Amino acid sequence: MGGPGSGNWYRWDSKDTTESQNRVDIRYLKQQGYLKPGAIGTLSWTCNQKESGSVAFRMESERLVLNYRHRSQGSDWEPVEQSINLDWTRCNYGGRRTWLLCPKCRRRVALLYGAGKYFLCRHCYNLTYSSQQECGADRLMRKARKIRKRLGASRNLMVPILFKPKNMHHKTFDRLKLEADLVSRLGWLIAAQQFGLEI
Repeated sequence: MGGPGSGNWYRWDSKDTTESQNRVDIRYLKQQGYLKPGAIGTLSWTCNQKESGSVAFRMESERLVLNYRHRSQGSDWEPVEQSINLDWTRCNYGGRRTWLLCPKCRRRVALLYGAGKYFLCRHCYNLTYSSQQECGADRLMRKARKIRKRLGASRNLMVPILFKPKNMHHKTFDRLKLEADLVSRLGWLIAAQQFGLEI
């Protein structure tokens, strides 16, 4: 009880999430220096420290070309070559920002998702963010874990926060510790009410 998405097991209408898909991120490509014509490489994804997929890519002057294999529901693997056009917008202080154009709807996006045969935007695949499907208790517990991470404490909400991180003011530590405790308690209270428990 209380883990990410734990309150959603009963939802028959929940959608696939962006976090559960392999994705191509233009910001990552830029960060790695791959946005130059002629750049080639491989994007790979892992699940439980095992490779779950990979895509070879090459960068051309105005497009990104992906090469990979795809298999749908028990059929044979088929090779796929997908071209994704690039677009640019000017930045306020000079330079320009590069975008991927969704091959289906032509929307400017930073991320394309491999939820089917082709990499498309989240709108075309009707994907949501996992936080949009969280119940109130899950949202509060995620917030508590985020604060605990900032404090260097365990993600386990049952373990007390004892030590102040180095270089953090005592006032800041006390405020964050109190906030984490309050949010966590409120999350447990809502979860208990959902299951009809008395606290």
